[in-house]
Amino acid sequence: MFSVIGTSGAVVGSGLLAWQVYQTQVGQQQIVELKEKLNIQQRQQKMLLEEVNKTQFVTIPKELRDKLNNYDELSNMNSFETKEDLKSILPRHLRKPWRLLHLANTGGYEQHIKAVQDLSKLSLSDGEYQQLAQSCECRTAVGLARTANVDLRFFLSPSILPPECRERELLEMFKDVLTKLPAESADLHECIAYFTSTALDQYLHSCEEDVMDSDISNEFHRESHHIHSIPRPRISQETLIEYCLQALLSHSTVEEQCSVLMESMTLPLFSLVLAAHPDNARIKSLIGKIISNISLHPRHHRAIFRAGWVGILAQWKQDPNLLVSLPATKALCNMDQEYGGHKFEPGIYLLLPNDRHVQHKNNLSNWGVDVVFVHGLMGGVFYTWRQQDPDNVREFSNDQISEDNYSFCWPRDWLAEDASHVRVIGCDFDSYLSQWGGSCPTQSFKQSLEERSEDMLRKLREAGVGNRPVIFVGHSMGGLIIKKMLSTAQDSEDEAMKKLSENTKGVVFYSTPHEGSQIASLNSIIKYFFFPSIEVQELEMNNPALLSLNQEFKHFVSKFKTKVISFGETLPTRHLGVDLTFVPPESSNPGVGEFYPVPFNHMDICKPLSRKSILFRKFYNLV
Repeated sequence: MFSVIGTSGAVVGSGLLAWQVYQTQVGQQQIVELKEKLNIQQRQQKMLLEEVNKTQFVTIPKELRDKLNNYDELSNMNSFETKEDLKSILPRHLRKPWRLLHLANTGGYEQHIKAVQDLSKLSLSDGEYQQLAQSCECRTAVGLARTANVDLRFFLSPSILPPECRERELLEMFKDVLTKLPAESADLHECIAYFTSTALDQYLHSCEEDVMDSDISNEFHRESHHIHSIPRPRISQETLIEYCLQALLSHSTVEEQCSVLMESMTLPLFSLVLAAHPDNARIKSLIGKIISNISLHPRHHRAIFRAGWVGILAQWKQDPNLLVSLPATKALCNMDQEYGGHKFEPGIYLLLPNDRHVQHKNNLSNWGVDVVFVHGLMGGVFYTWRQQDPDNVREFSNDQISEDNYSFCWPRDWLAEDASHVRVIGCDFDSYLSQWGGSCPTQSFKQSLEERSEDMLRKLREAGVGNRPVIFVGHSMGGLIIKKMLSTAQDSEDEAMKKLSENTKGVVFYSTPHEGSQIASLNSIIKYFFFPSIEVQELEMNNPALLSLNQEFKHFVSKFKTKVISFGETLPTRHLGVDLTFVPPESSNPGVGEFYPVPFNHMDICKPLSRKSILFRKFYNLV
């Protein structure tokens, strides 16, 4: 009975004994035996606690301990004597680490930055690292986690999960979290609600079905009373978890939903998921993205830190798999807003630098530039900017780990040597929405060109883009989004927008349909089959809106002396068994700057074969 209760042994134990006496009238001997068992448990817990304390803390010398116990004598000690006695607590080689830790925890901006940097360079024993980790404040732990190649022993292990979590099924816990999320909210997209209800009804309930007879041709669903055809596919727990995480990811883009998630045992649930599926990169990626969205709101930082997730994110940041490292890097940046100065909203990823202590300042001795990559339709940060793979052997790889002869993200890998001067940002539109496997029947996720550019411009400003020189790089429709953002910025009266316009030093276009695409002129049924998106309607050849946008861009280039480099495809693209020319050369030429027709199709034109490719060399020279 005592193991079931599990709280406040002495008080609850006494209450339990009284209740037993009252209910069952047990004898005096039984009461004594129960008390003795309780005392044994308490002694064991005390011994365990003493053992833990003994191995984790520095022993105080007896003479100093005697002084500390004598308050009157301690109060009469002068400051020098006190300081010398306190020094004697620590071995000489640990005095510097603890002094740095104190500055990192309590010092001002410059003191904190320098102390964290110096701390990260120390070489200590396991126990000494753990002693420092126990005394780290949240801001110090985050700063260390963002430091390149930091020793992971600086971070405490995640907290022990409460019994009510360890004893429950994962999918049952997911169901509880999803049902607690408000279904009615002004900020909640209609499709988010749809997919959440689908996860709850179609997927989570499917794992509960246990009435199935292989001798009949139909299956009876005992809850909904629907008949399902057999054979009905059975979904693995791993797939169900990924789908539930995607539902939580969509909710995490709404601030009020983040608070509900943090109050709903979501972090302990994530720990259980990782314990059950430690090698699934997609699951880690989804969890990282959810935490990065939650960490946009500083009030949740301490809870994330106390749950031990800073150490997990530090480990993921060092993971060679982009699916794991990029969301973790983003989450740590969002937890470091006080010292990083920026935040990265859904769809905005920091590709470089990987070190918190790289400072990009605009002066002659330490110049810096931002390079912003915007993909096109059917693309994304984790796909568009790969090195060209002629044999397509890595097309559907889940382990996006770059090798010596291949890069899954050439902007990140090939500019790493310039990270001390270059900050690289990758943009995803439909950042959380694009991960759904199907389309929403109630409303399309897709937005118009103007809506996309407005949303992305706001997010880039939050990330600090525009404060220093910037170069934009766009593939396909991403180039149109860039042009629309610049057009909006130059027409704005906002000082930050004016600064962005003035600081835009270059734009690189990879097969951008400046005058439209022939794809938009296909038969409406075929067009929808290939590209079920409302943007395709805006891409018709010689669309007046596109022609007007290009004139505005030319005016921008003339006004701000912006350098422009454009590449045009000359090979057709095989898509779903059909050869298609997405953007003809006459449309990929904006009529300003340098233009290069190249022998690549629409998908490969943004994927250089090597650093010697003209696709990379022209871009790199501009940077």
